Amino acid sequence: MEKDISLLKEITLFKDLPMEKIRKIVNILRRVTFAESEIIMKEGDSGDTMYIILEGSVEVVKSLVIGDMDDEDVGKNKVFTRLDGKQHAVFGEIALLEELRRTATIKAITNCVLYEIKKDDFLKLAEEDYELGYRILLNIARVVSARLRKADEETVKLTTALSIILQET
Repeated sequence: MEKDISLLKEITLFKDLPMEKIRKIVNILRRVTFAESEIIMKEGDSGDTMYIILEGSVEVVKSLVIGDMDDEDVGKNKVFTRLDGKQHAVFGEIALLEELRRTATIKAITNCVLYEIKKDDFLKLAEEDYELGYRILLNIARVVSARLRKADEETVKLTTALSIILQET
């Protein structure tokens, strides 16, 4: 348990939380494993879990095809990023906030060990300890905000490149 506590203190969502608060989080964690090439979550599926990578690497893949995919669409996916256990990356955090479909597919590129947090367990914990719930939600908002800023920057780059290409034709 002490190893789990020290690991959680390194994760952005739980930084600066007192030891007694982190112990409460440890109680709702579930350790899960995924084999290399296994799909952890699929874009478009509903989800109610967040994951923390302990060991291994995953890739975040988004479909470039709108609508239902058929055999002709296979391979029309884009790997957006890779996450690994060195940073104890977090993904699926939006599922703790709302009940929408997954926005990307997460695929294990090595054997992975993850912590899983279920939405119901998180909400129960947040209701029992408002301060803890507030601090975690604030940190989730910061993570989502940083990802949104990065996506915004990428959109500007792509729009600029497209504008230049269109002007040259």
